[in-house]
Amino acid sequence: MARSHWRTGVLTRWATDSPVQVGIAAASWSVAGTFARGLLPRQVTQQAVVTGVVAATHYELGATAWSGIQALAALPGRRPGPRANLVASAVGIAAGLGLSAAAHSAAERSTLAAGAAAAGRIVSFSALAGGASELWDQLLHRRLGLRPGLDTTLVPAIATGAAVVGVSVLNRRRRASRFGIVDPDRHAVAATNGRAVAQSAAIGAAAGLGLMAVTAGEQTAAHLLERGLNRVVGHDTGALGTLGVHAVLLSGLTVGGVAALNLVTQRIQKQDDIVEPAYPEPPTSPHVSAGPASSMPFDTLGKEGRRFVLMALSAQDITDVMGEPAIDPVRVVGGYECADSIEQRARLTLQDMEDVGAFDRGFLCVGSPTGVGYFNYSIAEGLEYLTRGDCAIVVPQYALVPSALALTRTAEAVALTRLVLEGIRDRLADRAPEDRPTVVLIGESLGANVALDLASHEDGSAEVALLDGLGVDGGLYLGVPFRTHLWKAWRADPSAVDPEGHLFLVSQPDELEPGTPGQTRHLMVVHHDDPVNKYGYEMVVQEPWWMGPPATRPPLVPREAKFRPITSFALATVDLFNGMQSKPGMFVRRAHDYRIEIVTGLMRAFGLPATPEQQAAVEKALREREQEWATRRMVARKLDKARRAIEKQLADWGSAPIPLADLDPTLASNPQGLARFGAISAPPGS
Repeated sequence: MARSHWRTGVLTRWATDSPVQVGIAAASWSVAGTFARGLLPRQVTQQAVVTGVVAATHYELGATAWSGIQALAALPGRRPGPRANLVASAVGIAAGLGLSAAAHSAAERSTLAAGAAAAGRIVSFSALAGGASELWDQLLHRRLGLRPGLDTTLVPAIATGAAVVGVSVLNRRRRASRFGIVDPDRHAVAATNGRAVAQSAAIGAAAGLGLMAVTAGEQTAAHLLERGLNRVVGHDTGALGTLGVHAVLLSGLTVGGVAALNLVTQRIQKQDDIVEPAYPEPPTSPHVSAGPASSMPFDTLGKEGRRFVLMALSAQDITDVMGEPAIDPVRVVGGYECADSIEQRARLTLQDMEDVGAFDRGFLCVGSPTGVGYFNYSIAEGLEYLTRGDCAIVVPQYALVPSALALTRTAEAVALTRLVLEGIRDRLADRAPEDRPTVVLIGESLGANVALDLASHEDGSAEVALLDGLGVDGGLYLGVPFRTHLWKAWRADPSAVDPEGHLFLVSQPDELEPGTPGQTRHLMVVHHDDPVNKYGYEMVVQEPWWMGPPATRPPLVPREAKFRPITSFALATVDLFNGMQSKPGMFVRRAHDYRIEIVTGLMRAFGLPATPEQQAAVEKALREREQEWATRRMVARKLDKARRAIEKQLADWGSAPIPLADLDPTLASNPQGLARFGAISAPPGS
């Protein structure tokens, strides 16, 4: 009796809905592709998440596609019967395969055609699964007389998807055997321990339950909306009404997602505009923004700008590493909040350059920052060491949010940087050639995107000669992102973009022969396994250039992996996250970490001289300083948090504040050490 009640429950009614069965089959079909190798190994928890996301997406696509096919097969206000479902399945398979085949030839050139090809495959599989669902229903429920339940609905649906999975796995093994496995040590999922596996299993189980809850909730909401629609129009709207309410729900989720993204962007921007405990006061150097000679307010620089000016090297720091006389370098930040318009921000930036002596240095670098206004400290220090301090670095900020949220602001960033370069060019125009500093561009990641797009036209075409017109002598561009206009144009036709051969592309700088001392070049450094360079929104439906025929793929790109719409995009998104992970002071040649390329890159791009001993000393100093500054920030942040917690507790008790040194006798014995970490101020004369 309990079994009969279970079969008539909510889950059974949900599972006997044919779009649900097709969605489950599509979700099962998609799972195998999520275990393909990417550019980088994934953690087991990431694997669980990406599998759940891909399965949920394919569930919704499969269910919606079959609902659409049924709507087309039904008479107005009716639902298709068994025979109509089988006919619709056959027609859907043929139409889907036909659409995919027709669009395939143009898919490489057109995102629209690629989308049509992907849609055709989804339709054909959904039609296949829908037909299989109808055949299973006829066999199990009508011929064998079994009562509908989860075992007679979902199990056959999963079996349909699993059959396709088996074929996919077999084909992947055949491709690996035929084309070989590039870098076998890079597995799809990184080696891990039992705890991580258990955690992954828990996440996978939660994802599975979550998928069931979401899909059941969506179906319930759809049924309620459909009933309401039927009451409004006065009759049963049939399969067409079912399709309509699903479309409404999907649209609502999309609108909600966009609104949530905008809210997150605003909150992150506010969170990033803080004064950190390790950098509480403006700099005292007259050679940097917000210092005594500058009119740029300290509070307009953002967190990264404040770090940048307070971390500047001194002449003595440089001499200690290079073993040669040096001068104090100049650092300028055009604070994002110093003005509302880019024209005014550019004007204030140029004025600040004059105030702190930027035009008096022999090497003038316009550093294009990432979205948060960050310019790599190690790049700045490397340039300051190699020029013996005879350089000025100016960083025009265009946003205070992470690069992923600043992608829509690159046009404004290009306009701002162009205004700064034009101002520099005009101020140097009256100087004799021998009195003009060498002007260069440096950009990493989104900064490289902005810097290179200075050479782009509004129609998307590009030419390196545009940089010459801005007075730029050379440039270093590390980790060029996929969305850079010049990168796309150059990859398609290098000779059209750079007929003079001034722009070079290497995976590591020592692949380029050293130039003569003082010779400047435009140098792009892109690692073969950098997902930031290979990522693309089009990958949702369109095969990227680097996943073409296996024999033509770049080094470190798996040859056996096959492009799959949605799935490959989800895996690339995980690669994107993993590619940007790094540890302070640990420089490795991997993915989007270019710190190990800095010194050689600067020397090859700008002809900067250094002996092998000096080069090694700079490399060592960069690692040590990065780790030291990261330690300072961590210690200062934790001490500040503890101090505020203590002060709050004392205030709750009504007690007077206690000096920090009184809390622990060991603190009083080393006030300079605490001051070094930004926790307290050292006593005068100490």
